[in-house]
Amino acid sequence: MDIILPNHTPSLLEDTFDSIYLYDHPLFSVMAESTELPWLLIIPKQALTDPSYIGALYVEIYQLIAHLQKSNFGPHFNLAKLGNKNPNQHIHIIFRTENDDVWPNPVWCHEPLKQSDQTPKQLKKALANFFQK
Repeated sequence: MDIILPNHTPSLLEDTFDSIYLYDHPLFSVMAESTELPWLLIIPKQALTDPSYIGALYVEIYQLIAHLQKSNFGPHFNLAKLGNKNPNQHIHIIFRTENDDVWPNPVWCHEPLKQSDQTPKQLKKALANFFQK
């Protein structure tokens, strides 16, 4: 089940997804997991049923990914829409390197991952220019 949160306040998002709120965009909100792997959650503001919204959302997601890759996150990334543990609509972006702790295996099979308070801060700093455009 994909539940769309009608309210994207930072406190509600953090409580719902147990992640750190980073930024708001007209189409989505961005959150980060507190792991050593750079892991973002994209929280859509609409159901993924309207093709024009889906297209605009994914254009922005891929621009965000390219921006972070230019900021030395990556070079690989995993992009996935899952809802196994949290029924609220969200999309995962996880930046991977061949040196990360779980490479080349899927991240989902290796939880819990090493925790980091620094990675969300680094992501927020790297995304500042993206959200000021």
